[in-house]
Amino acid sequence: MLTYFGEINSNGQVALLLALSETVSSKISNAKNFSIAREGLDACWKWLEEKKTVADDLYWYLENLDDTGILTVMQTEEDEVKLKAWICIADALAFTIKEAYDFQGDKYLPATIEAVDINTVEEFDTNFDDIYELTSANKEKIMKYFLEVQANQQINKNNLLRDLGNFID
Repeated sequence: MLTYFGEINSNGQVALLLALSETVSSKISNAKNFSIAREGLDACWKWLEEKKTVADDLYWYLENLDDTGILTVMQTEEDEVKLKAWICIADALAFTIKEAYDFQGDKYLPATIEAVDINTVEEFDTNFDDIYELTSANKEKIMKYFLEVQANQQINKNNLLRDLGNFID
């Protein structure tokens, strides 16, 4: 999927990673700390839809002093498939948070967010492919869908997930 990722606008990139994270979240839905992943994904969707959430508030779901952030709780995961799902969600949140900081015009970022780049997306893609197989035809349909997302287009999580349900089997 990385072939076309750079051609997708930032709104579409965030939506793509969040949508695919929704798919893999079912792999950890019974995990002890799943609620932090669910809350983090919901907060990122809200930011994508409204652009009102402060980036620092989103960052709390990834890392915080309470040791309840995704990057901390995922370290206790022993199941390899579940760990890959945690990594996908962490990467999607980190990417979204970077976009939120950029949207705010922040110049100084937390080190974890400053490090977000195409390698983050590659890590996401590798882990996603390891735990969730999509046919190449469906990957093409998904990428085409996100290539058509306009930069100023209002994103609606429910509509987007409904549309993607046609491509994800």
